[in-house]
Amino acid sequence: MPQFLQNLRRYANDPLEFVNGVVRVGSMIGNEIEYGRKQVRGFIEDVVPEPIVNTLDNLTDAIGVGYEQSPVGALDEGAAIASEGVSQITGKPALGVAAGFLLGMVDGSPGINVSRGGARLKFKTQGQFNVTQPARIDAARNAVDDANLILRNIEEANPGVKASVLKDTIPEYKAAQKTLGAKMPQVSSEESNLLAPGLGREQAYPRTKPRAKEMKGKFIKDARREIQQGIDQVIEQVDLHHKFPKGISAAFFNRARDFIEKGKMTYDDLVDMATRAQQRGLEPGDVETNLNPMFKTPHDSFHSEMRAQGSNQFPGDNLEISKTKLAQRLRKVKTKKDLNALWDEMLSDDVKYLYETAEIWQPMDKAIKSISPKFTGKAKSK
Repeated sequence: MPQFLQNLRRYANDPLEFVNGVVRVGSMIGNEIEYGRKQVRGFIEDVVPEPIVNTLDNLTDAIGVGYEQSPVGALDEGAAIASEGVSQITGKPALGVAAGFLLGMVDGSPGINVSRGGARLKFKTQGQFNVTQPARIDAARNAVDDANLILRNIEEANPGVKASVLKDTIPEYKAAQKTLGAKMPQVSSEESNLLAPGLGREQAYPRTKPRAKEMKGKFIKDARREIQQGIDQVIEQVDLHHKFPKGISAAFFNRARDFIEKGKMTYDDLVDMATRAQQRGLEPGDVETNLNPMFKTPHDSFHSEMRAQGSNQFPGDNLEISKTKLAQRLRKVKTKKDLNALWDEMLSDDVKYLYETAEIWQPMDKAIKSISPKFTGKAKSK
């Protein structure tokens, strides 16, 4: 155990207070943690195994450019581990928070984050979230519009040239395609995020969020314990699946936003839609309660199977109906009453099935493979 952590055990009763979100510690603890800051690199080497988070991120990313490989990322990881160690040694979680802050814990999400047994503070209130979230939606939509404009301008300037050729020969075209691929899902995510994240409901998507890394880390650790099956899958990409499909929630919420613009609904009515889903255990959006780690193969097969089944609410369309088709269907809904009725019906039927099936899909894939070694999960749906 590092000496500075041993010393912290002796100083456990030293004063610690929170003022305006800033942690202040007694002089003895402060001195030990300052020393610990200098030792954190060695602490990582002695205590922390090879950061497993790196193996979880999309393997198509260039190795070494991710957050986890950066000096800041490594320090962040070490501070998080130290935070947990301080909490366990002293029996005082508040000291773990202090250690995490002072050792360099960083966080890109709303509020302060000390991961692995620390605390997550300063979440936005629902009122604050209601004010800021529309701007995030607009920013994501604008990024998609800008990328589409670049693609369209290049295509118009090169009539008859295939998109694949433009991608290979014009860097701006390739960059715009990449931006579009990244931002399109983000639009649906932001449109689906209506309830402010909080303790136990942290934002865990996209995969760069601290909570996303923790969820994926726990998932891969559990897989590694089962060597006979885990070895082949450990190298597989781990995805975070939205149990409540973000395309479905976004389409409904966007129709409500149409009604708001026409004075037929209020923003509180829109938030109430998300609240009703939450009360049924079906909260939409990027919060951790709506995200389920899956290996890429079962994740892909889940979507294929759900799109091969029919919808009860929209006969003739897929159970996991696309955002575009759902938006077309919802244009026929003309009143707040009808929209709410259809939303509640979806929560009781199609969405409930999608949500609950997603929760058992990865364990079911694992169970089938355990009794049928030839099963790969890659067969196309019939």
